[in-house]
Amino acid sequence: MELTTLHYFVTLAQELHFRRAAEKLNMTQAPLSIAIRKLEDELGCTLFERSSRFVRLTPAGEFFLREAQWVLLRAQKARESLEQFLSGSALR
Repeated sequence: MELTTLHYFVTLAQELHFRRAAEKLNMTQAPLSIAIRKLEDELGCTLFERSSRFVRLTPAGEFFLREAQWVLLRAQKARESLEQFLSGSALR
């Protein structure tokens, strides 16, 4: 599982619309859909209910959203901490 895929998942979970999420991610709908299907296959569960009229999170998707947001937040904090360390502003 890659951070990029988690970012795709979180964006789609926030938008609940493939086209809008894809636009927000500066990509087309097809690769986003493929990435989400691969993530679901990797996790062994369905994260979104889909129809021609709606996209919504499943209970597993709601649970995973909180975890994915936490992982992305921690990754961002790790990057910021490293940048501070490299600039000499972090405590050593």
